Amino acid sequence: MLTVTLTGDNALDVDADLLVVPVFKGGIEGPGAAAVLRDLGVELPTTPDFRGDIGQTLLLTTPNRPAGAVLFVGLGRMDETGTDRLRRAAGEAARAGRGAQRVVTTLAQVHAEASAVQAVAEGFHLGAYRDQRFRSEPDEQHRLREVVIAAASSLGSRAEQALRRAEVYARATIAARDLVNLPPDRKTPADLATAVVDLVGDTCETTVLDEDQLAQGGFGGLLGVGRGSAAPPRLVEIRYRPDNPLGHVALVGKGITFDTGGLSLKRGSSMATMKSDMAGAAAVAATCSVLAELGTRLEVTGLLALAENMPGEDAQRPDDILTIHGGTTVEVLDTDAEGRLVLADALHYATTLAPEAIVDLATLTGTAIHAVGHYAAAVMSNDEELLGALRRAADLAGEALWPLPLWPDLDRLLDSPVADLNNTGDGAGGGSIIGGLFLKRFVDDVPWAHLDIAGPAFLPPERAMHYLPAGGTGYGVRTLLSWLERRVE
Repeated sequence: MLTVTLTGDNALDVDADLLVVPVFKGGIEGPGAAAVLRDLGVELPTTPDFRGDIGQTLLLTTPNRPAGAVLFVGLGRMDETGTDRLRRAAGEAARAGRGAQRVVTTLAQVHAEASAVQAVAEGFHLGAYRDQRFRSEPDEQHRLREVVIAAASSLGSRAEQALRRAEVYARATIAARDLVNLPPDRKTPADLATAVVDLVGDTCETTVLDEDQLAQGGFGGLLGVGRGSAAPPRLVEIRYRPDNPLGHVALVGKGITFDTGGLSLKRGSSMATMKSDMAGAAAVAATCSVLAELGTRLEVTGLLALAENMPGEDAQRPDDILTIHGGTTVEVLDTDAEGRLVLADALHYATTLAPEAIVDLATLTGTAIHAVGHYAAAVMSNDEELLGALRRAADLAGEALWPLPLWPDLDRLLDSPVADLNNTGDGAGGGSIIGGLFLKRFVDDVPWAHLDIAGPAFLPPERAMHYLPAGGTGYGVRTLLSWLERRVE
């Protein structure tokens, strides 16, 4: 993984392949920029392609200087430059400066705060990510290896602590990306369960329920969805138990390792990225993997509902009725609305563990993308305090999260004449809300929030930007970690 260190020296005197300095909108020089330009004897060449706007970069060679080139990175308006702008700028620098192996930057000097150091470090860690595990000849020559952050000496040990937290947050996010980016032939439910156990290691207790144990436990949603696949479903339970915990929460992740739609078959273009339909489970597993390292004072239970949705000879059919964990029956109107079926099992099981709150993450509905776009998740909750805490955590993490209402008038559309409820709301619109209302039926009165991460969990190449790569993004990991850390403050 990338090495990130701090320096109190003048960044212009640090040996590096690349010096990264900020510029605000209108060509206003940020820390280090004026000194570089003065040293080069030039003025900042502002053009429509570079005037300091967010996402804009300008690369200049700097002969006979300690850094072989300088990259000016746009931060937008000076009075609107928060920590996520710094995180994004660092990600842009990691992408635009690809080929440089050692970088020094003054970005963290925009704000003399430890949060700025953490944001810049996270941005470089995440922006430098490249998944080359399945290339026969990985390109190691052009991989960024080291970043040196020039920071205010007044920060002292707080800067070092911020650097360590950034490394842990980024490592967990990258772990989730790696799980999502695994090809589906290498992550059947059993394969993914094994990968999760390896990821978590001995920092947590892990239990994996196989198909026979799921049948004994009454997990009808997982068994129904997994019936069409030669690879049977799994439920992974991860338990993090610190000494003298200050509370207990449950995290639940949808883990459809590949989604064809089942007998309600998807079109080919819609199936192309369905290896990502387990991004919620990946986020939960990656979050749990670093809780001990962060010294989290909460007991945390992670539940991963893993299944492959295939149209095999024993696949569930439209009009089948499943019995979910706890006894609720569901009429299956559409086998492609499968994620809520496996989540229903896990959510009800979570309530039996008596947590103080439950948060689930799922690539649940395409309509969430229509509602909030590709870079934000929709959130629904039965508890305003929990909703507010998650939104504040997401803001600090730089992950966009926007609330949708759980309209009571739509809830009746889930009623079924032959079962306790159906799994689609009969196609009456409001698909993301219907999905949330369905899940709400399985959490009893426990404070609960549902994050529909269908948009931001996996990006096509044309939507990749700053520290967000094409493919798995690891969305949700940093929000969960931020929420868990602040829940006990």
